[in-house]
Amino acid sequence: MVILLGFLLIGCSAKDGMDGATGPQGPQGEQGEQGEDGNANVIASSWIPEEFVDIAVSASNFTVTDEAFTSEILNSGTVLVYGRDGEFVVPIPVVLNNQTYFFVLPETLGEILFVARTVDDTADFFDLFTDFRYVIIPASNTSAREGERNDFNKMTYYEVMDHFDLAY
Repeated sequence: MVILLGFLLIGCSAKDGMDGATGPQGPQGEQGEQGEDGNANVIASSWIPEEFVDIAVSASNFTVTDEAFTSEILNSGTVLVYGRDGEFVVPIPVVLNNQTYFFVLPETLGEILFVARTVDDTADFFDLFTDFRYVIIPASNTSAREGERNDFNKMTYYEVMDHFDLAY
């Protein structure tokens, strides 16, 4: 009898029986806190007319004030700058012909400095670009999305604007 009972217990499995009825739906959980829009903190400036001097020099610069240039942005955010000649949009820094254009974020905070210099220190007019624009991306927006990290420096201006759903 014990041997027969042992065979019965060993021969049966949970899959051999029928499933029971589904239990009632549990109560609805509490609503979670509303998350922040992933692009809410991305800032795109308007197009800023260039203000380089109107005489031939080897270097020129101009400053734009914006409180969005915080220590957090300087330490962990991303700042992209673009120059436009009326038709084409070019990422800055760039070297074109004998001119180099770049930007500086001073430690004084709240400013961006646009700089133009000739490569060989000869005098020239810095009129390749009619205006400039910057995009400030806080560190929270540069983290991995969908398993990939975005390298905004490898994206075109239009890809960055489309990525953050910003107007051109």
